[in-house]
Amino acid sequence: MTLEPPHDILSHIAGRFAPLPNDAVIGVAVSGGSDSVALLLALRAAFPKANLCAATVDHGLRIEAQQEAQWVSALCANLNIDHSILPINDLPTGPNLQARARQARYDALAAWGQAMSCSSICLGHSQTDVAESFLIRLARGSGVDGLSEMRGRWTDRGMEWQRPLLAFSRAKLQDFLRGQGQGWCNDPSNEDPAFMRVRMRQAAPDLDALGLTSLRLAKTATRMRYVQEALEFSMRGLWPQVAKIDFTDVLFDREALGRLPREYVERMLAAALNWISGQPHRPRNSALLRCLRAKKTMTLHGCVLIPQPGNVLRISREFSTVEGLVAQADALWDGRLSMVNPKKSYEIRALGPSGLGQCPEWRGSGRPRLALLASPSVWQGPRLLAAPMAQFGQKDLLEVVSPPWE
Repeated sequence: MTLEPPHDILSHIAGRFAPLPNDAVIGVAVSGGSDSVALLLALRAAFPKANLCAATVDHGLRIEAQQEAQWVSALCANLNIDHSILPINDLPTGPNLQARARQARYDALAAWGQAMSCSSICLGHSQTDVAESFLIRLARGSGVDGLSEMRGRWTDRGMEWQRPLLAFSRAKLQDFLRGQGQGWCNDPSNEDPAFMRVRMRQAAPDLDALGLTSLRLAKTATRMRYVQEALEFSMRGLWPQVAKIDFTDVLFDREALGRLPREYVERMLAAALNWISGQPHRPRNSALLRCLRAKKTMTLHGCVLIPQPGNVLRISREFSTVEGLVAQADALWDGRLSMVNPKKSYEIRALGPSGLGQCPEWRGSGRPRLALLASPSVWQGPRLLAAPMAQFGQKDLLEVVSPPWE
């Protein structure tokens, strides 16, 4: 197949990866839709000798998905690109099917990318996706973070991810494919008005007439990303003024925090809760403001929030969320604790009631019992070796990684 993509797409793709190491393996997620097929062809044209590999995820939700995956497999064979079909046999149950499918898709792609030694995995999101996401989040009342442009490059699940085509509309990518004589698959769910994204897509002609074109919406999303970056930059200098880390807890000076603009208050509380809980999504803003005003202990987002003397708000891990969590000596516990000079027979666990009972000096720590129950401790079988927050044993066996303002 002869590939001659438009110069701007080709040069843009080449610039995203240049210089490309000889041993680099680029993974591409290809659903069979126009955006991902355009990405695959453009990458092959930009790097004809590169080691490309592709994967198609089959969620098992549509009968046509198997045929689409086989279609992509044939296309990749024609391009001399290794292709894998990744079935998802046990999609988690619950509400918001699209969100659950998305999480499962990223999990499957990350595992595949690591197995293939990919330096990055490319996704075929376009400028049109940016505009549609902006409208969906606007309808949900999202703030700056929700309205910000999709990330073009990030790291998650142990993989680097890229979206090289965010500068190009779906119409332009489809024109490119037509110019190559290349077809693509059409997912019937893309026409189902039961989905918010489809309704936004169907409203596009009316929005265009009002000047709310995909290009204009995408530019606004980019501006929101700049605002997001500015807020995060300025927030780093504010953290020491309003909060401190007490090993695995975050302590807020509520009076100092309350003097800040509301956007900073919500961001800082959300960052602390996400760091402690390990959850990627922040709580609702109304819940965050209740935290600041709380007069009694409350739970939120896998955390326990404890008002303390001096107008201090302590945020700790909720014990029930880590009660059975065990990490071997060389592994992270709860996503943010590691052992210094680990020994194979050692384990990290939550201290719990039985462990706390072995710490006679815990009251002298000044820390609440609820916070200590979920605090990390080092064990050798049934023997408690260290509980730093409860003032027991060797205090430097554990270290905290990646606090919220780093």
